[in-house]
Amino acid sequence: MKREKLRYILKKEIPTETDRFQIIKEVANLIASEQAVGQEFVLRLLARINDFQGLESMIYSLVRQIGLFPYLKEENLSLKDTIAYELHRPTGFKENIVFHHAQAEVYYTLLRGENVVLSAPTSFGKSLIIDSIIASQKHSNIIIIVPTIALIDETRKRLSKFKDSYKIITHPSQSLSHRNIFILTQERAIEIVPNVDVDFFVIDEFYKLSPQNTDEERCHVLNQVFYMLVKKNAQFYLLGPNIEQVTTSLLDNIKFKFIKTDYKTVVSERHKVNLKKGEDPIKRLIELSSSLEDPTLIFCQSPASANKVAKAFFNSNKFEKTGGNMDLVNWLRSNYHPQWILPDCLEYGVGIHHGKIPRAIAQKCIKLFNEGKIRYLICTSTLIEGVNTKAKNVIVYDNKIAKNKFDYFTFNNICGRSGRMFSHFIGHIYLFHEPPAAELPLVDFPIFTQTDNVSEKLLINIDIEDLKESSKQKLKKYFEQNILSQETLKKNSYIDLDKQLNLANFIQNELKRIYKFMSWEQYPTNNQLKLSCMLIWNYFVSSNKRIYGVSSGKQLHFRLNQFREARSIKNFISTIIKAEKAQTPDSINSAIELAFDIQRHWINYQFPRYLMSLGDIANDIFRKNNLPLCDYSYFANLVECYFMSPYVIPMDEYGLPIQISNKIGAITDISSNIDTALEQLRNFIPSQQNFSNIEREFIEEFKTYI
Repeated sequence: MKREKLRYILKKEIPTETDRFQIIKEVANLIASEQAVGQEFVLRLLARINDFQGLESMIYSLVRQIGLFPYLKEENLSLKDTIAYELHRPTGFKENIVFHHAQAEVYYTLLRGENVVLSAPTSFGKSLIIDSIIASQKHSNIIIIVPTIALIDETRKRLSKFKDSYKIITHPSQSLSHRNIFILTQERAIEIVPNVDVDFFVIDEFYKLSPQNTDEERCHVLNQVFYMLVKKNAQFYLLGPNIEQVTTSLLDNIKFKFIKTDYKTVVSERHKVNLKKGEDPIKRLIELSSSLEDPTLIFCQSPASANKVAKAFFNSNKFEKTGGNMDLVNWLRSNYHPQWILPDCLEYGVGIHHGKIPRAIAQKCIKLFNEGKIRYLICTSTLIEGVNTKAKNVIVYDNKIAKNKFDYFTFNNICGRSGRMFSHFIGHIYLFHEPPAAELPLVDFPIFTQTDNVSEKLLINIDIEDLKESSKQKLKKYFEQNILSQETLKKNSYIDLDKQLNLANFIQNELKRIYKFMSWEQYPTNNQLKLSCMLIWNYFVSSNKRIYGVSSGKQLHFRLNQFREARSIKNFISTIIKAEKAQTPDSINSAIELAFDIQRHWINYQFPRYLMSLGDIANDIFRKNNLPLCDYSYFANLVECYFMSPYVIPMDEYGLPIQISNKIGAITDISSNIDTALEQLRNFIPSQQNFSNIEREFIEEFKTYI
């Protein structure tokens, strides 16, 4: 029987007269001739096992043959199979965990102390291997680098089962214990890695080490972190999907094993959505989505596209109100804005997840989706990059990320979100565009290869003995100049080195005029803050474009004051809506997202970071001129925390919305120390008088994993 016919039979309802034994026999023949293809059909048999009553033992024999041990029932195994099953069981777990064949290979390689670079499909179970290495308790300090804060939260929750053996650290201000698991983005790891004796480290989505036009700065920072960790001689496990080859060596004494496998635990079915001429794609998207009964992710290229789709879902009259999420819906309307698109959609069982949505709320949307309380989750690449969901279906509505068409690698990563081990043997992908040409990436580690196009701001972080001669020549002007110290250039190397030197020259040349405006501590005057914003924009940002609601140093200064005076995100949203003269639902939602943009990008991240770099460069000049130093750290921390208590932002990352943290802080004094605050909040019992049902739900969910 041809495999196309066999596939067709297993996709449809199997007629009564069909010879089921013959089907199993054909799958067995496929395994014998081409195991990877045979594996697909074993998974299809498992998905239809209820149609093979009386023949289940034969199917499980095939499952055993291809090494899919997690899908076996231990009580049904022969002695020989039981021995094989036990060899695939990692040690140290209370739960009944067993690996499939390819997982076990990676696990035992790591247990032997080898470094592993793994390329495997999304459904492979790469994260379970991390858990198993932790469970072995071989290591004291483990660092896990993840690309997004959303992944910090997911990983922290997953690893909370080890909290009796390890302290889990997600923030640079937390103190170290005897044994620690650090879960960090690369930006946070830069601060922590130099001070930790690392035994074992993981880089998730390691392909981001290879230069990308879309996010060059984060690539540089990740390379810097990787280099720092490799120099500590720690064992490593780099993991990612769909990589063809790693095209680089590391330092002379560092070896690794590259494992590339296509071993799948679920099957992905692709369906092309053929639009008729002149047909509205959003209308077709809604028709398709409303016909799907299982959990469905809808991928969009940007928050703007996601909101456009969400609005169409809300206005379509194709979806019924669920009633189950009304406490959350009402709370969001009350604490953000009554016309925000997210609560409108949640009322109809549709969630939204993208980088502009407040972190605790985005986490809640994923939780509702995985619990089946919403059926659709409209998302962007922020969800695609590693966050696991229980989606059976993925609709790829756009074929871009932001304005750039995604490549085959990213396309595979998106498709890999369909299907879920133990939940959905068969995942379905619906494509509104032709897939990109098949081409898997070759990953380069530029901090080690040091090719001609590697930037100076990356090279300057490499120890002199590890620099190639060509790299030394590129850095010669920075080594020989005496305007800024090497320490300052390295510390702030996320900023172009020439931009740092240009700013230093300006401060030196204008020192008599501007020193009084730069020599502040604690809290700046309005003019001191304005000058800081002007210098940050002119020398660090140096753009004439509007970036997240800001287009000049003066406007950055205005936004900071505007946010500070609002005193809450709800008030800030109202301020922006009024300033933008927004009156229609679309313009109101755009204004809400602009408020989120300013808050997330400038207030919480870029301005505090740039301000600290400005202080570093200024102090280099002040020292040379024997002048008292400035100290911007207090104000930078204050801005980063939204002019609120320091514990509020970390708790938002832990899933506790800022509004609820502030409410708790008004009742009981919460420490500014994160570790102490976590302990206080773990023991906090919210009363019915002071907290609504949904607020108590947020608090109890938050307490589950700390």
